[in-house]
Parts: sequence; structure tokens; C-alpha cells
Amino acid sequence: IGCIVVIALANLRGVRESGLLFAFPVYGFIAGMFVLIGVGLVRCVGGCPAAVNTDSVATGTKSLTLFLVLYAFSSGASALTGVEAISNGIRAFRRPQSRNAAMTLTILGVVAITMIMGTTFLATHMHARPSSSVSVVSEIARGVFPGSSPGSAGAMFYVVQIFTLIVLVLAANTSFQDFPRLSAILARDRFMPRQFENLGDRLVFSNGVIVLTVLSSLLIVLFDANLDRLIQLYVLGVFTAFTLSQTGMVMHWRKAGRDGSERAWRHRATINGVGAAATGLVTVVVAWTKFVHGAWIVMLAVPAFVFMFRAIRHHYAAVADALHAGRAVAPAAMTSSRPVLVVPDLEVATTRALGYVRAIAGDDFRAIHVDDGPSGVDLRAAWSWTSRSSVPLEQVRGHDRDRAILDAVRGLPRREGEFVNVVVPEIVDDGPFAGIRGMFMLKLRLLSLPDVAVTNVPVALSAVGPPVDPRPLVPNRHVALVFVPGVNDAALRAVSYARTLRAAETRAVFFALEPTDVTSMIDQWFDSGVDVPLDMVEAPYRDLGPPMLREIRRYTSQPGTVVTVVISDLLLGTRRHLLLHNQRATFIKRLLLREPSVVVTSVPFRLPVDQVTSRSRKSATAATSAPTA
Repeated sequence: IGCIVVIALANLRGVRESGLLFAFPVYGFIAGMFVLIGVGLVRCVGGCPAAVNTDSVATGTKSLTLFLVLYAFSSGASALTGVEAISNGIRAFRRPQSRNAAMTLTILGVVAITMIMGTTFLATHMHARPSSSVSVVSEIARGVFPGSSPGSAGAMFYVVQIFTLIVLVLAANTSFQDFPRLSAILARDRFMPRQFENLGDRLVFSNGVIVLTVLSSLLIVLFDANLDRLIQLYVLGVFTAFTLSQTGMVMHWRKAGRDGSERAWRHRATINGVGAAATGLVTVVVAWTKFVHGAWIVMLAVPAFVFMFRAIRHHYAAVADALHAGRAVAPAAMTSSRPVLVVPDLEVATTRALGYVRAIAGDDFRAIHVDDGPSGVDLRAAWSWTSRSSVPLEQVRGHDRDRAILDAVRGLPRREGEFVNVVVPEIVDDGPFAGIRGMFMLKLRLLSLPDVAVTNVPVALSAVGPPVDPRPLVPNRHVALVFVPGVNDAALRAVSYARTLRAAETRAVFFALEPTDVTSMIDQWFDSGVDVPLDMVEAPYRDLGPPMLREIRRYTSQPGTVVTVVISDLLLGTRRHLLLHNQRATFIKRLLLREPSVVVTSVPFRLPVDQVTSRSRKSATAATSAPTA
């Protein structure tokens, strides 16, 4: 488990960093093995030296049956696992990616076959025998590189042993390179949770690395680190994937041949067909010979995973249908928003929030303070002097602050087509849990109310000082930026709210994670008929943080400018579905928590449980009845 943690930390440092870290031991192992084979073959010219056998396993007395041959074959087939990492990791190669990946696979095949054939020849002619304590490679190396005294080993023997030990540990890195990329591909196709698409600070799929670390450590504990039991889980799954991928390529070439895009499709389909037949045969052999040794777990787990993938995809399809059901009010129909300022005290966060409210509404707002003691009279008198406005401070009695505010907001009279904008001031500290304390639960509960937007005005702890005059805090220019993930009901609702702010400039911003997203987004925005300008911002490497900050700072760099970032906060019907979604709204709030001159407004959009569930069932029924590849 310690070795797994080390490998995980190395991969979290980045692809290039982990590659450089692992390159030396891997190349050292390859060089050591080629030196071992080369020196061994030279010494075999005049008669091969004898391997040093210690604690040899007794010779078996079983008959050479077909089952025994197939059992040995399936055990040896595990040596081929790992080559799939190249095909799944083609995106990590330099361009031309397919050619470089094919060259790497060819080199890997030549190196692997040479080492296997070389060690097999030496083991046979040097009479190396399996041992319960010493590997066959160790016996060969001790015979090829003898020491100065009888029974001792030379320096090269220890070099081979050390590099063999290290490369066996680093063999686990194949999964750490492969699983995060593969899970990201599945997440992009909506078969796995979308969090697996996220890139970390080092541009690696960090969520995949972390999940793999936890699951592999759990497997080691459950199987007591027994390699004979664990390898059965790996081999059958790998060759099943080989078979499916080769079969998929056959179907791909047939389709290319029918539409005329590939002339030599029969030749290519034949190669992949032979590969599918070979790996399919290995899959059947492994399942038959290794069934009682642990292969049955994989045979049960694979259908369970397929069922889980289909369920996840059906959920995403149901959510997409619900987001395009036309439940959002047209942007032009929402004409106003009524600000409600929560006044917990008269510190700098409240005065800044007051300045923001006066910028968007003048004196047309309401101020609420929860009074749970005799200090309410003093606060009301101080409010009149601090606010310098005719807006009175409404005192609400109650020992539960959050409940009292919720009841007050819920009881506000509203006009048709009007938002209630609850402005919550908050002082943010520098701790790791900044933003999830203080007013966090109040903001979360406010989002559950219909037609209520929640605006957070944070002030970093380092900026806290004595109360100041709120008049200088009124911005000279107010800009509203709506971060839209696409054209759907939730995004249109956020745009509707942004229009009610009557800012000097209101713009929608779309962050393109892929170049292909640009054209489709422009077409959808044009078809929607929204008259708010749309800005397209490239987000290279799927990293949203830097482009978001650059886009905001284009405006906040101008003195006296305050930017309101409006985001749609998707509220799901059940908590278990939270694991399937990116929580991008939470990410944006955390990102902008300490950004100066930035206010974040969450416009909730709730998906009904019954609507998502019913659409999910319809999608599942349609997917089951439709032919699938």
C-alpha cells in the first residue's frame, strides 16, 4: 500500500514528472536484462553454466492433459497485460499521435518478445528450476554473473535484482497511467461520473488517480496481497477488453468500407478479426481454467459494471431531457428583482454588501436583521447612521437565525415575473474550509425557495477593519457576466435574472472545453433568440480556473468596477445523484471567494424527482429495445 501511495503521488505531480521519475528504473531494467541475456548467450557458446538452484520445488507428477496445458497458457498470458495502456493513452503522445503510439507498441513487442525468448532459452539450457523463495531470473543471473568465491554472486547480479524489484513495483504505474484516461473517456460519453473528466492543477485526471489508489489498496487488503489470487482479476478483464476492442475495430472497418472512406477495409478488418479471435480464445481459456481461482469474481463484476454504466448514462440522458423541457421563463418575461439584504452586524462585509445593493437597486430594497436579544434597538439606531438611506432595518424575532430569515423571505409579497435576490454578506477566513462555515447553511437553504437568487458578498479576513462609510463602496460601473454551460432551461433562467440587474453591461460567457463545442454553441445561442451578447472563451486542457479569472479581471482591472458573476445552480431531486455531477457552481464559488470586486449570484434550477425518474425509465426502455453495438 505504501508503494501504491508513492506511485499515486508521483502521478499527481503530472504526466511529464512521473514519466521522468519512472524512466530511469525502466530503462535500467531493460538494459540489465539485455546484458544478462547477451552475456548468458556468449557463455553458452562453450557450454552453458549451471543455474544456482535453491529450494527447488518438487517436480510435478500430473499427467500432461489438455487442461494442464491450457492452465499454463492462461498463466503465461498474464505477461501480455499492460500493452492496452498504449492504445488507451494515445492522446498523451506527441503528434502524429497514432504513428508514435504504433511505433511505441512495436518497440514494446520487440523488447518483450526478446526478453521472454532469451530468458526461456537460458532457463532451459542452464536448468533453472522454479523455487518458492528465489525467482528463475535470480537463478540465471547468479549463474551468469558468478562472484570471486564459490556460491557468491557478482556485482551485476545485484544490479539485475535491484532493477527487477523496482520495475515490479512500478508495473502498477500502467494502471495509474491508463485508468484515469479511460475513465475520462467514459465520463465524456456519460458512462461514468463527470468528475472523472476534471483535470487537476498538474493537468492530470486527479480524481481517477485518487479513486484508483483507494480501490487498489482495498483490493490488496481484501486479498491479503496474494498475487496468485489478484492476477485472476486482472487477466480476464484485460483479455475481455482486448476482444471487445478488436471486435469494435472490425465493425469500424466494415462501416468505413460501406461509406467508401476506406478502400483497404477488408485487409484491416481481417487483421482485427484475427486479433479478436485470438484474444477471445484466451478469454475463454482463462475463464475456464481460472474460474475457481478467482475468475468468477470478474465474471460477476463485469455485468454489474455494465449495468452501472447504463444506469449512469440513463440518468444523464434524463437530466438533459429535463433541462430542455421548456420550463424556464423567457429572458424578456422576467422584468425585475427585489433585493433583500441580510444584516448580521454592521461590520465591513455588511457595509460592502450595502454598497452593492445600492448600486443595483438604489434605495429600493429591504434589510432584515434577526434579533434574538435586547441588542436589537442599538443596532437599529446604528443602522440609520451607517446606511445613510431611508430604508428601515426590519427586526425579525427568533432564536434560529436561518429559519427566521427563511420565513421572512418566504412571506415577502411578489409580483409576477419577479426574482427575490437575497444578498448575504460574509467574512471569509484563510482556512481550508473557507466558504463552508458561517452563512453556508443559510445560503444552501435559501436556494430551495422558488424564484429566489442568492448573492454572496465575501470579504477576506485580512481586509476586515472598522466600519466604513458605505457611500464610497457604491461602484462606479457594474458589469454582469453570466457563465452558461450551454443553452438549456437552467442557463436561460440565469440570463433572465442577470437582465433584471440593469447593469451597465450584461454578457453571457461560454468556456469551450473542446474546439468542437464552439460552433454548436453559437448555433444554439442564435436559435434561442436571447439578445444578450455571448463571449466564447477557450479553456485549454479543460482547466476552467485560469480562463475564468482572466475573463473577470478584464473588467475588475478598471477602477471602481464591480462584476456580478451569475451562475445557474442545478438542484437535483435526490442527494445520491450529487456524486454524478461536477458541482461546477460550487467550484466557481470557491474560486471567486477571495477575488476582489467580484460578487457571485446563484440562480437555482430544481429538477423534479418524478420528472427525472420517469424520463430515466423511458430512456432505459428505449436503450434496451434499440440495437446496440
